[in-house]
Amino acid sequence: MRTRTSLSVICLSSALAFGGVAHAARPASYKALKYPPIHDIKVPEATRFELPNGMVVFLIEDHELPKANIHVTARAGSRWEPADKAGLAEIMGTVMRTGGSVTRSGDQLDEELDRLGASIETGLHQDSGGAFASLLKEDLDRGIDIVADIIQHPAFPQDKLDLAKIEQRDAIARRNDNPNGIAFREFGKLLYGKDSPYARQTEYATIEAITRDDLVAFHRRLFQPENAILGVTGDFDSAHLRAKIEQAFGSWPRGGQPKAPVPQVDLAARARAGFYSATKSDMQQSWVVMGALGGSRNDPDLYALQVMNEVLGGGYGARLFSNVRSEQGLAYAVGSRWNAEWDHPGTLFIGGSSKPQTTVKLYQSMLKEVERMAQGGVTTDELARAKDAILKGFAFEFDDTNKVIGRLMNYEFYAYPPDYLQQYHARINKVTQEDVARVAKQYLKPGEFAVLFVGNGNYESPLTSLGPVQTIDITIPEPQQKQLAAATPESIAKGKRLLSAVLAATGGKAVLAVKDESIVGQAAIETPQGPMSIKMEASINLAGKLLQRMQTPMGQMTTGFDGQTAWMSAGGQTQELPGSQKGEFEASLRRETVALLQHFDEPGLTIQSLGTTDFDGKQVEAIAISDPASGFRTKVFIDPTTHMIVAKQFMASIMGPPAETEEVYSDYRDVAGVKMPFKSVTRQAGKTRVQLTASEVKINPGVPESTYKKP
Repeated sequence: MRTRTSLSVICLSSALAFGGVAHAARPASYKALKYPPIHDIKVPEATRFELPNGMVVFLIEDHELPKANIHVTARAGSRWEPADKAGLAEIMGTVMRTGGSVTRSGDQLDEELDRLGASIETGLHQDSGGAFASLLKEDLDRGIDIVADIIQHPAFPQDKLDLAKIEQRDAIARRNDNPNGIAFREFGKLLYGKDSPYARQTEYATIEAITRDDLVAFHRRLFQPENAILGVTGDFDSAHLRAKIEQAFGSWPRGGQPKAPVPQVDLAARARAGFYSATKSDMQQSWVVMGALGGSRNDPDLYALQVMNEVLGGGYGARLFSNVRSEQGLAYAVGSRWNAEWDHPGTLFIGGSSKPQTTVKLYQSMLKEVERMAQGGVTTDELARAKDAILKGFAFEFDDTNKVIGRLMNYEFYAYPPDYLQQYHARINKVTQEDVARVAKQYLKPGEFAVLFVGNGNYESPLTSLGPVQTIDITIPEPQQKQLAAATPESIAKGKRLLSAVLAATGGKAVLAVKDESIVGQAAIETPQGPMSIKMEASINLAGKLLQRMQTPMGQMTTGFDGQTAWMSAGGQTQELPGSQKGEFEASLRRETVALLQHFDEPGLTIQSLGTTDFDGKQVEAIAISDPASGFRTKVFIDPTTHMIVAKQFMASIMGPPAETEEVYSDYRDVAGVKMPFKSVTRQAGKTRVQLTASEVKINPGVPESTYKKP
């Protein structure tokens, strides 16, 4: 038996010997390190077959884990949706899953998948869409049935469509919150044209226009077996699974619809080369993006262009990163990309972000690197490192059978050869310095670039010092309100008579004498996180100023508007609110009841009766108050007996995107000769958002002007 001491000696001797060998073999420099050649690519073998109805199927067995994944891809995406219904594809992709099928509702599907410990998701993108499912091997047959049911027989229930439209409106309202999102979105519109199916964006109006019939028709036109590909990976027997697939999908009849053509890029619709600017006042950093349209994946120059891009801005060792960011310190992030698409021109973009005071310098520095590349190509060392980086990245293309089958489905979808990746690998290897120099000179032409600046506009020098600059408006268009009937002399006269009666019933001369008012009360608010009760104090100056203090569970929050600036204060910090919030304050002050009654007879306003209508089960008189010059509009509903205002209806944002909003008033009490409602309920989309109960209302409390100023 060895003693503990002898064992320690043996271990120490071994360690010394190992250390000695390692030290003796250690290279003098990292440049002397030698690596073995990259292994040849070995692709897991896939079984491919086609059903009689034209659906193509790929199967790859992978017995490492007892699970399976199902992929379905169809030739259906946003580039085929009508321009006036932008958002249709994304909504359809959502409701296919949330709405379930004609045999199982979305909620029933949720319960079934929960029992199985499985997941199924659906979605449509720009040029394709379908479903993905992940489940245990013993549930694969069940999963095939469910996916086949959803793909072939989606129900598209109205309530789930309505919910998806709300989510889309939320996304529209938030789309300017992300500065780099603005930069790349607007840059795409410059390169393709703002109305191109490769760049257009959803708006409130396009979402509102989408109906359930649109979803049904879009699905019927594009989801057909001859346009679909099914792929399955996992732990299964291919022979058994093939029989199951034939049973589940074989009865899906051919659609017979012509194959949707690839929309062409309208070269005439592109923005001309030059400088463009989008301003967002609250941005703390700027973005500069420049480039032009690129090519597709079947372009013979693709391989040299990918190597060129890797040297220019493809990674941490690239010229842009090393010179612009690391050496000059001009950018938080900087890089470039040659984005080749499958079947239409992609884009070349070079971009980075900086503080406003170095924005022009950032552009000039990036431009210098582009020009240097175009004129001088790349060095031998840069070529070797770029090719090495690209080729070593191929290891991650084969580390998952789902990636392999997804790629094979892509090649089938776009009619590329099944060994396309292997060809790509070989052609990258063959790229020479001469190849890179040629494509750099041919494609890097800054004089033909569109250059976009996105920031707060406070740059170190005017952008016009670079040349003529075109301004891009990123304002989000407000939702369209329903058209009113044309005003007639009779409807105008009746509308004014009704408001005159309301003025008299509310207090007459006492109303006209109001200069400011204050309210103290309790508000119950429905938030995305659940109901919340807050104490609220508000002061309103009828010259157009507002202050509101709210005591929330998270602490006190104060918002104010002094007629020019909107601001918010919380947690000891104060910040200005965006222009959209300023517009909300202005509109809310203008439609405040006392303000309406004081100014309804002023020039510029159109007052018209809309006749008698039903509101919450009561017959009321409806009038519309609108200002065509500013777009202001409010409907007012009046009790024909008391001549008190029952409710108002208008467009507003309440913890979300603009939507048709109702304020319902009750519990009128006399305050200094003015009838004021002590209760109000605010509703959107039929749901209660805010309930306010006032405990104290004051007329002309004389709140100092300084109260409304930003701290």
